Amino acid sequence: MSRKIKRAIITAAGLGTRFLPATKNLPKEMLPVVDKPIIHYIVEECVEAGIEDIIIIIRPGNESVMNYFTRSKHLEKQLAESGKEKQLQRYTEMVNQANFVFVHQDPDLPYGNGSPILTAKHLLQDEPFVVCWGDDLVLTPIGAPGAVKQVTDFYSNYEDADGALAVTEVPRQDISKLGIVEVEGGGKEGKIKTIIEKPTPDQTTSNLAEFGRMILPPEIFEFLTPENTGKDGELWLMDSIHELLAKKNIYAKLINGEFLTTGDPFRFLKASLKFALQRDDLKDDLLKLMVDLSANKP
Repeated sequence: MSRKIKRAIITAAGLGTRFLPATKNLPKEMLPVVDKPIIHYIVEECVEAGIEDIIIIIRPGNESVMNYFTRSKHLEKQLAESGKEKQLQRYTEMVNQANFVFVHQDPDLPYGNGSPILTAKHLLQDEPFVVCWGDDLVLTPIGAPGAVKQVTDFYSNYEDADGALAVTEVPRQDISKLGIVEVEGGGKEGKIKTIIEKPTPDQTTSNLAEFGRMILPPEIFEFLTPENTGKDGELWLMDSIHELLAKKNIYAKLINGEFLTTGDPFRFLKASLKFALQRDDLKDDLLKLMVDLSANKP
């Protein structure tokens, strides 16, 4: 039986209120990190992992995401005629390597991060699928595979794995802010024993936090239902994964790379700087600028 994952869901239906007024007409996922929108990096990860169908959940007003991943003959003609072959190649390579499906989030579903996934249920054809949060980035070492490929490769190596969650190690003082994964035997990778949402330091010995790269089996929809709401009346995906653990084997994969959320302006700037510092064409000038700024030089 093939263990290849063919479909991925990327969520891009949030309001981006922390970035207002910039996100009044521009989805947060389209904010540029150096020279590509946040969501572009996530799509690149999916393409690298061999994902064939990329389902992007948007909301009314987020059609710029759809426009970005739809080919523009006019732009291609303009770039070709002006001799900008490199830019043309970068523009077309992504949209040609996957099938994109854009779905408006069901407005009748409860608020919560489980609703975008439930919206796409009818497109998943009873197969395991990847889920990526549209504002989570992972900076991997140069030459290393992206986070999605790391998770899909890991999943394919465990015949008894029904799903897999990407995890990262976090300082003990941060575990109370995150969903913490405990692995059987107390290791860094392997079958998940439990997931504790925002525990106090004395409630767990683990420092493994889950984040927005995961593989879920279709059985998640036995628990991810409109009426199965949790805290604050919201539909939380992690609540359904908690329930799924009693029925299916979900594994944890420690990611080689740095998890960087872009959920607020400061962390967005931090991610932008870190991605820029990995670029040979930007690193030296940026480091000099940072030194000058720290010394109060103009």
